[in-house]
Amino acid sequence: MVPSAFVILDALPLTPNGKVDRRALPVPDSLRPELASTYQPPQSQIEQEIAKVWQTVLHLEKVGVNDNFFDLGGNSLLMVQVTNKLQAIFQRNLSVVAMFQHPTISSLAQYFSQQPEDVPAFGSMRDRAQKQMEVLNQRKNLWIKQSKKTRNQ
Repeated sequence: MVPSAFVILDALPLTPNGKVDRRALPVPDSLRPELASTYQPPQSQIEQEIAKVWQTVLHLEKVGVNDNFFDLGGNSLLMVQVTNKLQAIFQRNLSVVAMFQHPTISSLAQYFSQQPEDVPAFGSMRDRAQKQMEVLNQRKNLWIKQSKKTRNQ
């Protein structure tokens, strides 16, 4: 695991016992980490909403639209938090897989600006699973009928 921020100190604060005084350590700046991409502020309403959520969850003051969630210190657990908050804001289903596929604010905003039917969904998988359940129920009912016949004979 790599720390999300480094703070350079002249000396560590110590307690009277000579141990590191953790309470006296300075809080790391919540500025945007130095990334390869230059900072580009959110423009659209969707980008601004996503940026607010990322800033809250990642404890950052500013987040650019081309910043990668993981480069900013995000992880899979924080991604689940972001997913839940964005679902509540946009009133739309958002899978964690979609978050992995769209790790920047700009790509995620494009994803949200698509019409729900344009978004590749798991609808076909859901339909297939439903058909499989129907077949299994039919087999179960057939098995029950056959077992009743054998008992009656």
